[in-house]
Amino acid sequence: MRVLLYSDLDAESIPGFRKLRTALEADNFRQADVRKIGDNLYRARLNKRDRVLFSLYRHAGETCCLILEYLRNHAYERSRFLAGDAVIDEDKIPRIATPEEADAESLGYLHPTRERFHLLDKILTFDDEQEDIFASPPPLVVVGSAGSGKTALILEKLKEAIGEVLYVSLSSYLVTSARDLYYAHGYDNPDQSVDFLSFQELLESIQVPQGRQVETRDFQAWFQRHRQGSGLSDPHKLYEEIRGVITGPVTEGGWRSREEYLELGVKQSIFPETDRPRVYDLFERYLVFLDEQGLYDPNLVAHDHLALVRPSYDFVVVDEVQDITNVQLYLILHTLREPGQFLLSGDANQIVHPNFFSWASVKSLFFHERGLTGHGEVVRILHANYRNAPLVTALANRILKLKHARFGSVDRESNYLVRSAVEQSGQVQLLENREALKHELDSRTARSTRFAVVVLHPEQKAEARRWFRTPLVFSIQEAKGLEYDSVILYNVISDDAEMFQKIARGVDSEALEREELSYRRAKDKHDKSLEIYKFFINALYVAVTRAVRHVYLVETRLDHPVLKLLQVESLEGELQLEQDDSSLEDWQHEARRLELQGKDEQAQAIREQILEEQPVPWTVLDRAGFEALRDRVLAEGGKKERLELFEYALLHHHRPTLNALAEAGFKPALDAESKAMRQLHRNHFMSYEMKHPTAVFRDTQRYGVDHRTRFGLTPLMIAARLGNATLVEQLIERGADPMLTANNGFTALHFALEQAMLDDAFARQRLAGLYPLLAPASLGVQVDGRLVKLDRRLMETFLLELLQAMFYRHLGPAMVWHQGYTAQDIEAWVARLPDRVLPPRRKRRQYLSSILSKNELRREDRYNRKLFLRLKRGHYALNPALKLRDGSAWIPLHQRFPLEDLDIRRFAETLSPQEARRFGADFLHDHDRWQRDRLDTLRRVLEIDRSGEGANQP
Repeated sequence: MRVLLYSDLDAESIPGFRKLRTALEADNFRQADVRKIGDNLYRARLNKRDRVLFSLYRHAGETCCLILEYLRNHAYERSRFLAGDAVIDEDKIPRIATPEEADAESLGYLHPTRERFHLLDKILTFDDEQEDIFASPPPLVVVGSAGSGKTALILEKLKEAIGEVLYVSLSSYLVTSARDLYYAHGYDNPDQSVDFLSFQELLESIQVPQGRQVETRDFQAWFQRHRQGSGLSDPHKLYEEIRGVITGPVTEGGWRSREEYLELGVKQSIFPETDRPRVYDLFERYLVFLDEQGLYDPNLVAHDHLALVRPSYDFVVVDEVQDITNVQLYLILHTLREPGQFLLSGDANQIVHPNFFSWASVKSLFFHERGLTGHGEVVRILHANYRNAPLVTALANRILKLKHARFGSVDRESNYLVRSAVEQSGQVQLLENREALKHELDSRTARSTRFAVVVLHPEQKAEARRWFRTPLVFSIQEAKGLEYDSVILYNVISDDAEMFQKIARGVDSEALEREELSYRRAKDKHDKSLEIYKFFINALYVAVTRAVRHVYLVETRLDHPVLKLLQVESLEGELQLEQDDSSLEDWQHEARRLELQGKDEQAQAIREQILEEQPVPWTVLDRAGFEALRDRVLAEGGKKERLELFEYALLHHHRPTLNALAEAGFKPALDAESKAMRQLHRNHFMSYEMKHPTAVFRDTQRYGVDHRTRFGLTPLMIAARLGNATLVEQLIERGADPMLTANNGFTALHFALEQAMLDDAFARQRLAGLYPLLAPASLGVQVDGRLVKLDRRLMETFLLELLQAMFYRHLGPAMVWHQGYTAQDIEAWVARLPDRVLPPRRKRRQYLSSILSKNELRREDRYNRKLFLRLKRGHYALNPALKLRDGSAWIPLHQRFPLEDLDIRRFAETLSPQEARRFGADFLHDHDRWQRDRLDTLRRVLEIDRSGEGANQP
């Protein structure tokens, strides 16, 4: 048996490992005392105390043993790969005598000779090209197609960095996915602190721009209003000129002046000289439009932020750099402490976003900015593809050959072909655009999450939807970054037949038979063919590479020259395609995945067409509805309405309402909270506590997985509050959003944390299963006009979540005494939490106190995130000037968590007369006025005094 070692494992430091390795290589599982302890997870015995964990995989007919981890003293609870899930009793787990008794998983690729493997969410061994890049020092530019393993490679490269590290990409979904891959299986590197930021978040981390970022749809709607009389007809082309040519370069004024723009060379602009004055006229109108609509252009903000950015990172990775403009890249490189400590990754053949990117412009930036790039860049190209089937890859290669034959070499970095490393050959078929064939294709794919339809332009989606009922219909810009098992390209060539005709003009089919692309530039510099047709040829390439296994080209013009050059095989006989229907759970998951990627149109189509979600038949009590109900009930409401108001207030812990109902003599409000809550659960939530919650799933299918109950809670919030981890996991798998908030500002995590603080059994037995499901990967807050992004791994993130969860329970009574949260309070709360949620060292009072004081508003510290305000010695509140993310907007902390809901007056009334006199005569004579004065005082206590005086004085 072949034995491979995890890259982080030091075999020389493991006592007895050589002997154990010899036994495993000889398939002697008895001598190694192999036992199965998890899903494809085995342990072997080194000696009386120590163990190693490994997995078994099969590749090329051979079983391989992949050594993952060394455990001292039977410390299974410290294993990254068990994650504290298992209590191992070695006397009870069965032995595995031979490799044949184990269930080895299949592995797609394994290097034939390399002894080390890497690990993200799955096993990785690098091919020779990848290994060479992995061993190379920065600066590096890694070029590779979709599926070449670029992201996996650069994340493993990222693990080697020491200090403060940045991963940045234009796509927020890619950033989140990369972060989750990076920390898969509990990976931890104490020598680094990594920020995973989208480019928009990077801008916000320097200074949050005013307004909303302009989007393509904003620009297109604006262009349609100014199109008449402009002499221009293509919004995409104009947007690319503005983003890539006028505002994209690094200039002193933020954009090229009219004179600079008109004097550009023929290869520096998409438009001929005669059109440029009209282009610049529209650009000036575009600037007015941004100002009037409260929008911002990221290029313009990047220019402004150059004066604000400070060197703060020791290493930077830029993923999908082809989506980023020069000025954006320039800003990113300004965050480096030392020049040249960066890695760029991308593929210019995938450019469909308007930004006028070229590797030549990037190299030009490097040449002129040696102070940012150090000794220069090293470009490395990945030729292997581990995603697309061979026939799909072959078609993609012919598109690249066509591009090369027609336009010459764009640049050296894009002058390469790809080889597929996938075993299944896949399928590429050309289908005639006939009604019967489209109906047949639609009938077999309409309800499958594995099939998507791609068109070239957004306006062509309507025609595609006439024939294909799937909600998964995308324009090419929307499809970028997605992948599906099978992709239907609907009239991609025929609907733009003239453009593709010009692309094919003069191309000899023999030029597409070469196995390599020779480097040659176009001779005529005035020829703008590439700039004009780049979108179309790149879009075709991107559309094809969205398919993992199967590509179906449905075309009206089967005789189009491009199709002949690409040698796509036309269908003969019947369509060989089995019907594929996905489950409703699969569709719910797909809708959520698309929402996270910003594909709201397709996600909504899934909910309407497949899931057939309906509006809830009840009126949901939002904040305004609750307040109207409260006013009515407290004035004249009957018993039924009083009970509903009481139950709402109980779920949201709305103290003013609970106190008012108690004062009015409403009996349930006078009972113990635990008794009232048990009754509420019996009345409304019994189905959430059942082993098979059929009624809950029925409602999620009927009304959506995130529908709101009468009380404004989502099913996920209720399941979290009740501690049903199995149901929480099932709801999240169906696409439930853990970041949605209730009317009191609580997320599902806050409900779970609150219950853990109130109930020891809940904390010990249930929270460990809930926390990893509900805790977000990161949390963004705005401090002093800047985004502070807190990773889930930080203690500051946990404290921020915990103090929000205890806002209503703790802060009201504490504020009566000018007190807040203390390290002692928090120590008592977290002491009950399982170590899987919070390790013991993070539960100690001294450590908690250090985190509070380190992040206190007035403290001078480079790493101070300014999350807490010190009210007096040892007493803290959340920084009241914090702003929290609310979709694409920001809202003040106390808009989500209103101070009025603390009902400080009612707490103060429980004081003895002697205690009350400490607050003065106002309290004794006029409670209502005292409450108003007290809240005013409280606001002053929590106010941020920019002069630095008085903010911490009670």
